Amino acid sequence: MRAAVIKEKGVLSVEEAPTPQADAGEVVVKVKYCGICGSDVRLLADGYFPVGLIPGHEFCGIVSEVGLGVDGWSVGDRVTAMPIAICRSCYYCLHGQWHHCSRIKTVGVNLELPGAFAEYVKVKADMLHRLPDEVTDEEAATLEPCAVSLRAVRLSGIKIGDSAVVFGAGPIGLFAIQCARWAGAKSICVVEPARGRASAAATLGADRVFHPEQVDPRVAVGELSKGGADVAYVCTAASSALQQAVETVRKQGRVILVGGGGPAEVIPELWMWKEVEVRGSYAYLDEFAQALELLRQRKVKVEGMISEIVPLEKAPDVFKELATPTSQIKVLVRP
Repeated sequence: MRAAVIKEKGVLSVEEAPTPQADAGEVVVKVKYCGICGSDVRLLADGYFPVGLIPGHEFCGIVSEVGLGVDGWSVGDRVTAMPIAICRSCYYCLHGQWHHCSRIKTVGVNLELPGAFAEYVKVKADMLHRLPDEVTDEEAATLEPCAVSLRAVRLSGIKIGDSAVVFGAGPIGLFAIQCARWAGAKSICVVEPARGRASAAATLGADRVFHPEQVDPRVAVGELSKGGADVAYVCTAASSALQQAVETVRKQGRVILVGGGGPAEVIPELWMWKEVEVRGSYAYLDEFAQALELLRQRKVKVEGMISEIVPLEKAPDVFKELATPTSQIKVLVRP
């Protein structure tokens, strides 16, 4: 099969790779689409991915082979997969926090689990989720970032009537807007410099969108919310966003860190004075299945989020393009 493989540190190349075969308890999926995640771009550029890895964890497709002992799945089923393999025996697994499993492995990140920038991908049957007819293949390829955003909104404790501000209108930020609105947010402001992403934020429910170099979000949000937002979601790796978020929320407000990737300059003393709660949000638990249901019910939409669909052969070039600031939102790869 054709696959995008880490040829050397930081280098992605499309070449022939062995077609996976389903062992007991496994299925092989013929990939329809695989989304390029911001983490994929960063980990490739940083040389984190091991040589020989096939990346890609945001995918959907059709079951093409079913291994021994697999019940409930048949060739031809439309599926996506939660791309996380866990040990089920460590402290975190036994306490229901398996996304922090001590031996966690992720499809397309760990060498033992080749990813979906390929014609076929193999996963454990218990990773699969059936795609309802109401969810298109393109939408299904965005399910994973939707689940990430849904968890962040749940952890924030946002209530009906609260105000929110979202820093960054990439896929995570755009889903955070919609999930926060679904959870009851009365007003939502977005801070985003890229024109295309700002436009998508307005389309998908933001009340106001600010360019951080043209408007000081701390002043603008403070004026609109009469003292600061109740919750801020940091969905960007911009180094200034975390501190700006702390300054944008009200006293005793909450800041949820969903995006990152580098050092940030902060003023901890201000956090103390305002008694602001700053909390990280990582991956998802049952939010993956819940995000699929939100897509099925059209509670969240993908409208305007998919910037481009490219063939597998173009994946290396697109990764290079995405390594610098861009207005692209979500690029899907079609093997």
